[in-house]
Amino acid sequence: MVRKREKGMANYDRILQRYFESAIGNYLITDTSWKILYCKGSLLIGEDQWNRWSKLYHDDPTEDLDIEWEIAEKDNGLYYRVRTKEIRDGNESYLVHQVYDVSDFANIFHDLSSYSRMWRMLSTCQADLMSILSDQLTHCLPIVVKNLQAECAVLYVDRTTDELRRYVYAKDMQKVVKKRMPELKFDVFSEKHVPGKTCELPGFHGDFMCFTKGCTISGDLYGLYVALPKIDKDDDRMYSMYFSMFKLFIENALLRDKVVYESEHDHLTGLYNKAKYSALMNGKFRTCDCITVFNLDVNYLKRVNDTMGHEAGNTLLRMAADSLKAVADGEDTYAFRLGGDEFMLIAADADEAKAERIERRWRDALAEINKNADGIECVIACGIKTGKKPYDIDQILEEADKLMYADKRAIKISRGDDPDAR
Repeated sequence: MVRKREKGMANYDRILQRYFESAIGNYLITDTSWKILYCKGSLLIGEDQWNRWSKLYHDDPTEDLDIEWEIAEKDNGLYYRVRTKEIRDGNESYLVHQVYDVSDFANIFHDLSSYSRMWRMLSTCQADLMSILSDQLTHCLPIVVKNLQAECAVLYVDRTTDELRRYVYAKDMQKVVKKRMPELKFDVFSEKHVPGKTCELPGFHGDFMCFTKGCTISGDLYGLYVALPKIDKDDDRMYSMYFSMFKLFIENALLRDKVVYESEHDHLTGLYNKAKYSALMNGKFRTCDCITVFNLDVNYLKRVNDTMGHEAGNTLLRMAADSLKAVADGEDTYAFRLGGDEFMLIAADADEAKAERIERRWRDALAEINKNADGIECVIACGIKTGKKPYDIDQILEEADKLMYADKRAIKISRGDDPDAR
């Protein structure tokens, strides 16, 4: 470190007292080449350190120099403000550097700036989530990837009304990809997966941070995992706030979906109910380029109820529903239980060729269900009618109904039963 030089020491003190009202504080006196001649105060600055700080100004003219500049040693948390002024003492020129240690203030300002940046980021994310508050649950994944600058986000949802599903969105994707995972070996809801901790996900490369997981009051389980390009421990405070934000959104969405599900689905079979049928019939089903209606009715329900009991009758209805679930996707093809033994399958934008493929898949599913049934056979009468735009949906429904009753009678006659018996 540079120490006070014995020779000329009094002259340097005199220079400070002459040109500065108060010489209390930290001062450096250098020659015009910025070489340290004298130090005053508590600063311990090495010559190499000083040269590194001041070399930006070494080539500037020093005559009448009067500037203010800053020194930042961020790694050490040190910040200085320096006023440099040329002083002439007799025939000699010196540079006097008054050094203020502003480290405490700079660190406070840095913290405030950091907090301000953090709140701006969190506010942006919150605004993005608010904009999709009434949208589908999976619409949060692009927001997760965008706001966390993540490579990929994976959401697992295990609903009490459905099997486990996985939803994936990466920054180079156009939309969220979903997949049913009925036989997932990986326990995404394990207690060892704690928010803020990293783990590996089957089918993916690299580490994923568990961002939030839990169980909603509806009984649904969820787990959100995010692949971050880097995990900075200094961002723990921000991550903890993101954890809470995404947890709140996901749980609210799952609860909302639960309420919507119960209002739109038949409790016994899990198919869409008459209310959902009416809503689609007044909207989407009247505007398709083409549409196919499958009017279905379960044969022998009364006989099963009377001879085997109502629980067996409920089993029969669930078997019918399961055959329809095999072809219904809820996006283009919808399955409904309208009441009692009456069912409907409606395929939007399905021409006759597509309708034939759907029918074939449905009949195969029904045959498989009957093969595995225990003493109960599910027999379904079906009337199918396709219409192309412009079509009269009411007329299509009426014709499909007539075809269904004709098929119902034909099935009973083929089995030697009274065609008018229920």
